[in-house]
Amino acid sequence: MALQDDRGEQLMIELQARDAWNQRDFVRAQELAERGADLAVACNDEAAWWNATFLVSEALRKQGRMQDSLETAATLEEHPLTHASIALSARVATLKSFALQGTGALGPAVAAARTAVQLAGDEPGQKSIRMEAQNALIASLADSDQLDGAWQESQVLADLLATEPPTQTTGLGYWAIGNVAFLLKHIDEAVAYHRLAAEHLSPSNDLALWARFNRASAALRLTAAVTGPETLECIERAELASSIVGGSERDRLELKLTRAQWLVLTGQYDLAVDQLASIIEHQHLLASHTAAQAHFLLGEALLSNREVEPAREHLTISEGLFLQSGAEDRAAKARGLLQGMDAALG
Repeated sequence: MALQDDRGEQLMIELQARDAWNQRDFVRAQELAERGADLAVACNDEAAWWNATFLVSEALRKQGRMQDSLETAATLEEHPLTHASIALSARVATLKSFALQGTGALGPAVAAARTAVQLAGDEPGQKSIRMEAQNALIASLADSDQLDGAWQESQVLADLLATEPPTQTTGLGYWAIGNVAFLLKHIDEAVAYHRLAAEHLSPSNDLALWARFNRASAALRLTAAVTGPETLECIERAELASSIVGGSERDRLELKLTRAQWLVLTGQYDLAVDQLASIIEHQHLLASHTAAQAHFLLGEALLSNREVEPAREHLTISEGLFLQSGAEDRAAKARGLLQGMDAALG
């Protein structure tokens, strides 16, 4: 009877954890999934343990706790069920890739995503797993400045999406492709892909995802020096949606960074300096390549205000963090500004 009671409680907790996830209460989803995993052990239910532990790792990542997410994914990676299933192995490799990317370990993130794509491609009937793995690979390649490779993988994803019905998953795919197009300054293609993404991502279905999409779209537009009204609208939509749904401190810092980038590019340097300084105070919450971007922008703003030595300090930190992350092209941009300063000073 006790075992039956445990199984009933286990099912109830699983449903509550999924409901918390759908409500984007990731702390509660994590806590409930951990309880579910403990009950699954008591019931000797390995499949339930695996699913609950996977949800724990995802919920940790959504909270910005990337290292904890990565450690939980590593536990899943070693489990016999994962070893016995190509599909589960692909899902764990994708999870690892996103967590590694979140810590700033871009080289290992690319490697994990390539493993996920290869595994998913070997398993028939697992197109959704393949698309998610492809998304992880594109994102990690783009973040590590391997843009040609990211674009090649984007074309693979575009072929996969072409035969898919409109869903949130296809929206995420078009979003990823548009990101790479912006980085390559293929502006018309980028805008077209992001408009496709917007058609598939509804604020009424997932307001937090809508906020993330608009923030990311604005950030990529700014990286391509597109500062027009549509970019500002993306920032404002993201800020409005985030004010409603809240989100993690990491989410709020990344949104502030996007607004700061817009301030720098539109010449509002004093406001940008204040915004960026407040972000850098909490840079331990950010991936190293994101913290590097904050220092880079602050260096640019200070340099524009002729504050040479503080600018040098932040650009030097930026270069080091970009190199640490494996983002060598962006490190070279910081180095180029430093060399230009030295040349100007004679």
